[in-house]
Amino acid sequence: MALLLLNMTACSSQPLSLSTNSADIRDDGLVKVDNSQLDMSFIRPNVNWSQYTKLYFEPVKVTNDHASDYKPPRIDRHSDGVNASYDLREQDLQKMADEFHLMTEKVFNKEQPFILVSEAEEGTLVVEVAVTDIRMTAPREDSRRSYSSMGKTFSQNSGSMVLLAKIKDGKTGQVLAKAADRGQGFDQWRQNTSVFNWGDVRTVYRSWANSLKNALIQAGAETQK
Repeated sequence: MALLLLNMTACSSQPLSLSTNSADIRDDGLVKVDNSQLDMSFIRPNVNWSQYTKLYFEPVKVTNDHASDYKPPRIDRHSDGVNASYDLREQDLQKMADEFHLMTEKVFNKEQPFILVSEAEEGTLVVEVAVTDIRMTAPREDSRRSYSSMGKTFSQNSGSMVLLAKIKDGKTGQVLAKAADRGQGFDQWRQNTSVFNWGDVRTVYRSWANSLKNALIQAGAETQK
């Protein structure tokens, strides 16, 4: 699941390229990033990123919501069972939120240039993240017949999810950047052993957090030139 800010650029050494098309300038002043690796990303021009030394992550929101064009996979009642479901339970959604929090603490540790804080204040970037449109390639493990009968389900990957991100100034609340992208775990055939294999979830979160960290470091260096 790729993600944010200067990872909006094509590579870490490539300067940010903003669209000059008037149609790509939003009403809130954010401008579309032309050379983004993401499905969609916008950033506010002329921000002094070097003034920010702290990060406050708001509690991540994880939902079973889907895009309007989403079509649920067909459930084979014969092989999957009558109770098979692609919807995550509340406990699964909460675990995904908890795993996100743990990963941000691992990536933004004491050796990094940004301090994690518990509330927004001056010099702080507020990061809002929502995880949504979670698409699994097999019904939830505890709901399918193969789970109780010790059968096995194999899939090419455990699925995908969309991360929506918003970065705000901690003092003014002004939105400085927005991004959205879909990510997935390893693309290889293997046994599908849980809802959305937790190893894949952690891999996606780690990639996202490292992309954010590197983006902020580069953004601060660019504005100091």
